[in-house]
Amino acid sequence: MELRQFTYVDMVATCGSFTKAAAKLFISQPALSNYIGKIEEDLGVQLFDRSSTSLTLTYAGEQYLKHARVILGQMDEMDKKIRDITQNMKGKLRLGFPSERIIYMLPLILAPLKTKYPGIDVEVFTGPGNRLTEGLKAGEMDFVFLPTWVPQKGIIQEEICQEELVLVTAKDYLPLECILDSEKKIIRWKEIAKLPFITLKKGHALRASVEVLFSNADRKPDIFFESHSNMLSYRLAAQGLGVAVIPEITLELMQGSMEAEVYHLSQSPITWEVSALYRDGAYIGQVERDLLEMAKQAMKEHKKKL
Repeated sequence: MELRQFTYVDMVATCGSFTKAAAKLFISQPALSNYIGKIEEDLGVQLFDRSSTSLTLTYAGEQYLKHARVILGQMDEMDKKIRDITQNMKGKLRLGFPSERIIYMLPLILAPLKTKYPGIDVEVFTGPGNRLTEGLKAGEMDFVFLPTWVPQKGIIQEEICQEELVLVTAKDYLPLECILDSEKKIIRWKEIAKLPFITLKKGHALRASVEVLFSNADRKPDIFFESHSNMLSYRLAAQGLGVAVIPEITLELMQGSMEAEVYHLSQSPITWEVSALYRDGAYIGQVERDLLEMAKQAMKEHKKKL
């Protein structure tokens, strides 16, 4: 056996397609298909069920991939330990972000990282929080930067910063009974919870947070529209189509766009913890530790400007 076959099977399983996997591996689709076929021939068992449009693993394939990922993880850990021993700072970091958070956070992190470690390549992934977390658990990423509410089994959460959640509405949209303090711009959540809501689709961290807020108010949300991004939610709310809860970073991303009213959700700001997530037991070397410190410092300095 050779490590390449573990990598190839892992990529095909992740992509669910020979074509997509071949593109990511920078080889031709026929070459990849033939290579996987040769592995199956040598093993005497099929690893993939090719009877449907999307490739799926057979039971044998699931067992093969389970052990392949353990071996690949061990090799990655060994490479990082040797890197730290030799101080030959070369390699790759695989980082996951939700689609808007990458716009905000990556430029703040990438510049200092590449300045200190020019030999470290950075590969980024985007998507909803649940998919990123699944990818992290599968060993496809080293870190995922996500807002977190509750701990997850097998995942370490290291706080990067605290971030306020705010309400956005159109000008003069809220009835008086919805406003607790007009000067400090604080709303009554129990009254707000009666209004039409614009929020993200299930699977996003923000949607889970909104559901917690509604649960605390003992109400079911009247969801007017399920958005794919907080920036879109902001724009729809600014047009008076409902109200939206968004993280404070979206306000900066929307500077110069449609003007909206922004309110605090309570007298004490409601915040969530933005964390760097990584697998429990994963080796955290010098590069990884410096990345986390750079992220904390960058967010601390940038929040002063908000």
